Amino acid sequence: MKPDRRALIFSTVWPEPDSSAAGVRQLQWIRNLKGIFDEVVLISPSKVKEEGDRAVCELPSGVVCLPLPMNDWKVREVVAGLNPELVLFDRFILEEQFGPLVCEAAPDALMLLETQDLHLVRRARESMREKWLGMDSVPEGFYRTGTALRETAAIERVDHAFVVSSFETELLAREFSIGTDRQTWIPFGFDPPVHGAKLSAFAERKDFCWVGNFRHAPNADALRWVRKEIWPLIRKALPDARFHVFGAYPTAEFMDWNRDPSTGIRVHGAARDLDEVFGPARVNLAPLRFGAGVKGKILEGFRYGLPVATTPVGAEGLLPWNGMTVEFPGEAARDPSGIARAAVRLHSDENLWNLHRASALQLMNEVYPAERVDRRMGEAVSGLLEDKRRNLLPRWQSRVLRHELLNSKKYFSKWIEEKEKRTTRAPGDPC
Repeated sequence: MKPDRRALIFSTVWPEPDSSAAGVRQLQWIRNLKGIFDEVVLISPSKVKEEGDRAVCELPSGVVCLPLPMNDWKVREVVAGLNPELVLFDRFILEEQFGPLVCEAAPDALMLLETQDLHLVRRARESMREKWLGMDSVPEGFYRTGTALRETAAIERVDHAFVVSSFETELLAREFSIGTDRQTWIPFGFDPPVHGAKLSAFAERKDFCWVGNFRHAPNADALRWVRKEIWPLIRKALPDARFHVFGAYPTAEFMDWNRDPSTGIRVHGAARDLDEVFGPARVNLAPLRFGAGVKGKILEGFRYGLPVATTPVGAEGLLPWNGMTVEFPGEAARDPSGIARAAVRLHSDENLWNLHRASALQLMNEVYPAERVDRRMGEAVSGLLEDKRRNLLPRWQSRVLRHELLNSKKYFSKWIEEKEKRTTRAPGDPC
């Protein structure tokens, strides 16, 4: 039987919740849209994963995975045939690439953007990764880059955008005049905090841990920084301490760290179960020098009552920017000596550790429970669908920008498509 209502999700990659916070967010969207629509079609230009690959995850019934290429105008025909009522772009680059096709194929669809982490923030900071943490203030116009022009234009073109970081929702409003009528902060949703035997006490824990996808540049940079400048200071104070590193897709560079066990650093690779990571650890060590969004594995650690030693980048955006007062469940510092001192304090001071554990559990219970977050997301989408039905969306400015994108990208995409066809023709084929 043909579905009555259908939603499309254009995703950079297929859902990979075991290796990244982005994958967790993708499943959150899939679950919520499946509760509203008869069918959800997940579209990605990424190659199809093989059976047994980490990225193959169990999706709800009624979710269809559909690989579609970039720079192929035939995608328009596919989208038109699907006749979606809602289209969600996962990151602005997907809106740039597929937006013109969707505008032509499904002009009446509600168009949404999931920003994941603001690229305008991450790329600006990465350009100054060596200096970012040492800066006393952000220079005027620091975030107003070419990336910012592209990303904010995408936000203006869609009917509404969603942001995971409380800092980034405030930044959009302050720096780019994109207020809550155009974008909404909805945090990640997590299972309830662990309890019972898994929530072990201070005396039952020891050592430091890390979880993070090795393919993510801020993660790789942070681990190199820890090994070179931070961990030696921690080991000087705690000679018997160990640092257990977990994450998907470890490269040979990081696995080679295991050749010298005297450092106290052990790289385990992908974690089979977060219980083995956060359950026995006493401190989550996550000193990121640059990045954006929120750090899902810090929040996962909070589910286990695990305080974190991090930087302002790691702590950023995790607490609500209004409406709630809660202590940050850990300590943040900007330089290696400050981070090392914070890590040693958390590992050594039981009273301090217990205070931060209580804050971690409070935060996860009050801000991040999946059931509450799912409800907020569902209500937001339902409200936008109603605005669309009442012809309140798209706004005039969005229509103007979509018109401009369609006309500027349409023939350029066709040119790329034709160029790729010519380069893949066999010798002797007619031009």
